[in-house]
Amino acid sequence: DTLGGLSFTMSSIGFSWGIDRTETGMAHTGEKRTRVIDMKAVAAECVAMTLFVIIGCGTACGHGAFDAASRLVVAFAFGMGILVLAYSIGHHSGGQINCAVTFSLVLGGQVPWFQGLANLAAQLLGSLLGAAVLAVVFPCGADMTTTLGTNIVSPTFGNGRALVGEIVGTLILCYTVWETAVSKYATVGQNACIAIGFAVFLSHLVLLPIDGCSINPTRSFGP
Repeated sequence: DTLGGLSFTMSSIGFSWGIDRTETGMAHTGEKRTRVIDMKAVAAECVAMTLFVIIGCGTACGHGAFDAASRLVVAFAFGMGILVLAYSIGHHSGGQINCAVTFSLVLGGQVPWFQGLANLAAQLLGSLLGAAVLAVVFPCGADMTTTLGTNIVSPTFGNGRALVGEIVGTLILCYTVWETAVSKYATVGQNACIAIGFAVFLSHLVLLPIDGCSINPTRSFGP
């Protein structure tokens, strides 16, 4: 179903500006879907990812993440960034703002693969745009990370430990998404965004000293 009547079809996949969706912004599991890419959802994911990189990585650029106090500030910025943006665009796209979350929803049948690919492209573009804005705002000498918040593995931990940490951190986030925003047994309703935001916050508290915490390949791509 389309909203506003604006849609067209190309090569068996249609494009529409807004489609009907559930309260969480995701399709019902098991329903037969026509192949229609919701371009409003794509645009929302692009805008949200742009702002997310500016908020999270921008906080890291401005404050650094070298001790407990600065890491707490950065972790809070990333967590609250997701909370605010997921509430803001959830009714358009489900507020994924993370290709790992998108991938898990595609695998679980909540988002069709073609919508997932379109969201991925939008997230990558948004990450680049956000990094470009930070490059304009922060001169090299003022960027306390020196890398626009790029993820860099600490030599103390090494790549193997960082990989395990990223797997666990991403699991925490995706598990929270599924159990609060997707599961039919969830009781939090629209407050799922709060739990998801704090899942991001908690993962950053653990992983910031290890590799700057990604748990979001699209967030890492632009910087």
